[in-house]
Amino acid sequence: MHLHSSLLTTLALTASDTLASASLPVRTVYQFSSNDTWLENLAVRSNGIILATEIGPPASLLAFDPRSPNPKKNVLHTFNSVLGLSGITEAAHDIFYVTGANTTSANIGDPPANATHVWRVDFTTGTDTNPNITLIARPTAPTGFNGLAAFNETIVLASTSYQDSIFAIDNHDRTINGLKVKDGFVYWTAGADFCRAPLYENVTAGAGEVIAKGTSFDDFAVSPDGFRAGSGRKFAYAATAAQNSVMQISFDLNGGSNQTEVVAGDGEVNVLYATTGGGSGVAVDVNGTDVAVGAQLLAIRLD
Repeated sequence: MHLHSSLLTTLALTASDTLASASLPVRTVYQFSSNDTWLENLAVRSNGIILATEIGPPASLLAFDPRSPNPKKNVLHTFNSVLGLSGITEAAHDIFYVTGANTTSANIGDPPANATHVWRVDFTTGTDTNPNITLIARPTAPTGFNGLAAFNETIVLASTSYQDSIFAIDNHDRTINGLKVKDGFVYWTAGADFCRAPLYENVTAGAGEVIAKGTSFDDFAVSPDGFRAGSGRKFAYAATAAQNSVMQISFDLNGGSNQTEVVAGDGEVNVLYATTGGGSGVAVDVNGTDVAVGAQLLAIRLD
């Protein structure tokens, strides 16, 4: 999940489309000292360690322990073949996939061929500080991947923000197929829309639907199974990009459950983690003054 502020307002979207705001406790897990830093996406290991991708250069995969009284930034690996990293997802226990590209603000809408890379980050064959990293895909077509979500242990889905498509990456035979988001439940954001479509075993999709309309959405997290089970509803938390807020979206469970991006490790099901772009994204309002701060990793308690 990606967020641009340390002062958060959470909006709850009800079935009747009414909005209510509430303040939630926010803790800064880590903040960079430099204001030209940007944390893009994150995943949480089952041991509670947070993995975060950095839009660089350098394009680094970072690790943080939010339980430490003074969390430190640990650089697991720097990907020198790309300028920045974006999406990350866990496909099997302690096996993650991360994507990055050689794109800049000038060409991100029309990336060059071979710009995008996808790697497997395997802690099961490596160590906690030195995972085994393997390049598994580098599409020849001009494309730039943003978010990643695991379909199963062998297939990872990748969104292309500027092509309105979803790609399916088979990490066994390393083939890539384009999917239009009109024919599977995969969740995605598009501008002010939060959407979903049923996703089938053959990696095709059913008709998409708009679950909620809000502001300009960026990354998001869908609640794990069992979260607020008594409500009979599913919850999603979407960062609103430059609006410096998180929107809570609740919706009916019709169509089954989804765990596209669970942002809490074991025993932390009520904590939402968010990353910010710091001064590289949008300045933070501090007592009426816009202040450029370093990228942040934030913890939001949902109790």
